[in-house]
Amino acid sequence: MAGIAFSGVGKIIEIAFKIKEAVKTVKHNEEECRNIERYVARVTAVIKCLDDDTMETMKGEAMRGALEDLAVSLERAFELVTECQRKDIIRRFFGAGAMAKELHRVQNDIERKLQLGNFATNVFQTTIMVTNIQSASAASAPPPPRPQPVTIDGFRQFSFYELKAATNDFSLENKIGTGGSSTIYKGILQEGQVVAIKEHSYKFLSEENRIYDAINISIKLNHENIVKPLGYCHEVIMVLKLDIFDKYVEDKDQHFCFVEEYMPNGSMEDIINGSQLIDWSSRFKIIQGIAQGLHYLHEECVVHMDIKPSNILLDCDMNPRICDFGVAIKLGRGVDKTTHDSLVGTPTYMAREYLTRGHISRKCDVYAFGLTLLETIHSMRISEEHAAPSASLPQYKPGIPGLVTWAYDAREAVRMELFDPLCCDMSQLMDIKRCMELGLLCIEHEPKDRPAMEEVISMLKDEIELPALKQPEDVRSLQQTQEGPEEPDELCL
Repeated sequence: MAGIAFSGVGKIIEIAFKIKEAVKTVKHNEEECRNIERYVARVTAVIKCLDDDTMETMKGEAMRGALEDLAVSLERAFELVTECQRKDIIRRFFGAGAMAKELHRVQNDIERKLQLGNFATNVFQTTIMVTNIQSASAASAPPPPRPQPVTIDGFRQFSFYELKAATNDFSLENKIGTGGSSTIYKGILQEGQVVAIKEHSYKFLSEENRIYDAINISIKLNHENIVKPLGYCHEVIMVLKLDIFDKYVEDKDQHFCFVEEYMPNGSMEDIINGSQLIDWSSRFKIIQGIAQGLHYLHEECVVHMDIKPSNILLDCDMNPRICDFGVAIKLGRGVDKTTHDSLVGTPTYMAREYLTRGHISRKCDVYAFGLTLLETIHSMRISEEHAAPSASLPQYKPGIPGLVTWAYDAREAVRMELFDPLCCDMSQLMDIKRCMELGLLCIEHEPKDRPAMEEVISMLKDEIELPALKQPEDVRSLQQTQEGPEEPDELCL
């Protein structure tokens, strides 16, 4: 990890390595210790994939505190795993139950800090792809053969020359965005059609295969709330490059581009960040469209895995279009969930069961939809400087825990003084309250407590009643943080 000057990150990686080594020789509570190892492996996998710019943002006071807090939990985990290396007979027969409880507690603590703290919230806003998290000590398997895209009407193979011409040689003026491993350009094809061209950069065959997987998923989709793919380009060009000895050698330049419909009105991210001011009626229409698109995907056994505001584009009529199937998962017919060792998507929007245990289901998308819905409502709030002097506004702290706490408190007494009057009026408050509660329902801790997208659509239409809300895990965790850590049970050592 070149360019890392931040000691907190290095400390976390060092402790994680110690835990991994210690688990190899534990004498009891093996299952609990291996669960700790898996959690810690996912923490370090996320950290190791960050670029230098992201690492630079982690040097602030808030991030330093969040990382140090996480390191404390990892140190506690290491202490417990080390204790499990001892083979004291008295400890084994009388302390295993207490040790299991303490290991489970520290595991939950790591899980909470990984997802709910500033650690995940303020940093991980870009799509990541980390594969083979547990494979460091395993023998490397041969790479799988490259899957070939299915050819259908309306989906074509472009030459790289065509796409260079369409984007004026991928000029900066035509650049309209960036993704986890791609840059997006606006282009005009020879026949005059305006398109979006996503130029991918990848280093490993596994990443290339994932791109082809995305093609095979996306070209079979056909829905008004899904961005339509138009074609792709994959060319390998032989070139001469200077090696370290200053000699010209033969090398390959790989070019992979994905071409899709151009969306002229930006994304949901623009609305949430305030660069587009639209009223509640328009926002509600967008929310309904996202729900319809996700329901269609789930009916097609596709889990998007990276639903977030920047992946919801807006067409010329401000209809939402879900885009970027680069990390999507295709489930088998009749399969509700699966488990992956890889970690793909945007950590801020990852459901906890996937972020910490690798469990994938349609409910992962429901979780991300819930956060996006809450962000959409929260972005309408009135700022403190524009609020009436007598207004009593719910406290808000930046980050996902703060967002969820704000929504949980605000929906108790939804009133006009909470929101910018340019965004909504009194007659819309009940719809806003219902959407707040729906957003909170979608991010329930347990996947089984989240609604399916079909139910979400009915709830948005007020056709079925929302179940009673539990206090969100984020609110409970924030309260625990403010009250201080729970005292551990005394261990029988």
